[in-house]
Amino acid sequence: MRFLVTRPQPDCRRTAERLRALGHVADEAPVLKTVEVDSAEIGVEGMSALAFSSRRAVAILSAHSRIDDFRKLPVFTVGDATALACREAGFTKVHSANGNIDALAQLILDHRSGLSSGEVLYPAAEDRSGDLEGLLAAGGVSCRTVVVYRMEAVARLSSTVVDSLNGNAFDGVLIYSRRTAEAFLALVRSHGLDHILSGLPVYALSRQSAEPLSEASQVRVAAAPNETSLLDLALTQC
Repeated sequence: MRFLVTRPQPDCRRTAERLRALGHVADEAPVLKTVEVDSAEIGVEGMSALAFSSRRAVAILSAHSRIDDFRKLPVFTVGDATALACREAGFTKVHSANGNIDALAQLILDHRSGLSSGEVLYPAAEDRSGDLEGLLAAGGVSCRTVVVYRMEAVARLSSTVVDSLNGNAFDGVLIYSRRTAEAFLALVRSHGLDHILSGLPVYALSRQSAEPLSEASQVRVAAAPNETSLLDLALTQC
């Protein structure tokens, strides 16, 4: 089977290689690119913990000049993949919510008695799902969000991908976020490929990520918001 992987790099390549290892063909077509925002002003003073909802934020903070100080803090992540990235980056006190932002907030609130006084530092994207600050504030925990990167849409799809979409060559398109879905839909339309949407099999990580494409394409949603569930769905349905 042949899949189109649309998530940003380096996750795009990681997913594509996972599919190839299973004997499938995977085309890498990231529709968003990561642009880092200067995080030099981030300080560890007054912080009780770190919260992460993406591996990109982990990678960016890991390059900070005070990373050794940050590694001393307890870390809470939205999912297991982000938790693994934290451990690989040298963090030792890592807790995974294995869910969404709501689950992450609840995980932090469940551990608040063990946190020192201070704020939870949340290095994150400029555009992000959910309101971690608000959810934690409602539970009496202070949180400070610091934007460390933003995602920008790429200008065009490659000619190979355009031709393959036009020829209905893909058994499935993998969508990991609402922003990715919006960017993919805009690119398809900019290439004059609106006519392929109704027959395009799309597999989305969550209902939120599926929404921008739900009226135009055949979108199926993973049982749980993680890559294993998404790939299980795609490989079962194809």
